[in-house]
Amino acid sequence: MPTVDTNDFFTTQRSTVEIKSELLNEYFRAWCSAVLAGQRYRSDHALAFIDLYAGDGRQLDGKPAAPIKILNSVFGSIDKFKLNKIVRTFFNDEKKGDVAKLKQQLESLPYYEELVHKPVILNEEANFSFLARLLGHDTPTLLYTDPFGYGFSQQMLLQSVRRWGMDVFMLFSPAKMRAALQHAEPNDLLADLFGAERMASIKMFWERYQDATRREDFIMDSFEEIFREKEYKTFRFKICLPKKNQTSHYLFFASKTDVAYMKLKELMLMYSDYQEDGVPLFGANIKHQLSLFQEQYRYSVKNLVTDLAAKASYYHNLPIDSIYRHHNIGTNYIRGNYQEAFEELKKSGVVEAINPVSRQPMRKVSFSSIISYR
Repeated sequence: MPTVDTNDFFTTQRSTVEIKSELLNEYFRAWCSAVLAGQRYRSDHALAFIDLYAGDGRQLDGKPAAPIKILNSVFGSIDKFKLNKIVRTFFNDEKKGDVAKLKQQLESLPYYEELVHKPVILNEEANFSFLARLLGHDTPTLLYTDPFGYGFSQQMLLQSVRRWGMDVFMLFSPAKMRAALQHAEPNDLLADLFGAERMASIKMFWERYQDATRREDFIMDSFEEIFREKEYKTFRFKICLPKKNQTSHYLFFASKTDVAYMKLKELMLMYSDYQEDGVPLFGANIKHQLSLFQEQYRYSVKNLVTDLAAKASYYHNLPIDSIYRHHNIGTNYIRGNYQEAFEELKKSGVVEAINPVSRQPMRKVSFSSIISYR
């Protein structure tokens, strides 16, 4: 069974701006907390946030969009790290009209003059060298972009993958992805990002298979390979249209740190459909497409039990929390799945659950248990 309450946000069809406004700020706060925890021994904390699709600061219904929410979080943070002193923000858009409106919106915020680092508002690639200088100083940076959008966003992503290693939060529609790849020329930035060999394999796959879903899955797998080859941890969340067998958006995240990856994974649990065994599918509105084929799920508690049973040399005498943090990367498994799996292994006599304080066997597996393989 699911271990968190699900959110009904995606039961209604959502635009890119709505999805971004719902998710990005929540993750931004979690990301800041995770990165700063890793900098706890430094005295000169510094973070950067770059939004390459900032828009004009408002959703269609007039509610604040992501840039305003981000600055609200920066100014209003009350934890031990004062984000107002630490975070530099950069908001870029290709549309000059939106940039002008955004500038006006941000400067009218009641706390604007109290921001230690005023938001830098940019218009496309004229400021690439400025951002390049910032990122060349090893400032941990969260970048929001659409990899299949305008040229500057692709240039920033390409440089991040090759040089900077930024954490990248991406949101895009499959229709835009297909169109961009179909019209990509050999000397385009997108072709440079994918590489000639990968572009050729996509073209061959398209010629061989006409099914739209198979094509979409192949492109997404190919896109994910770009980052995994550079040792990024990747997270993919598929958003389908309500009650339709059609993808609306993909949320795609890439990071080189486990904690940043796990923070997003934990955030997206409340939006995800679940399998019958409690493993999240990390997608919205997709369960109706898959529920008849549970035996074909790649990730299941049954498969987790089998995998963990064979990992005695890795996980003997380790707490479940440590096992979870190591093993869950790149999978759909969550904390509760590991407790359930080790309970099954305990019943079958493969492991014992040891109390970390008394060092005595426990009747039931808890998340604090130390796992001893027999």
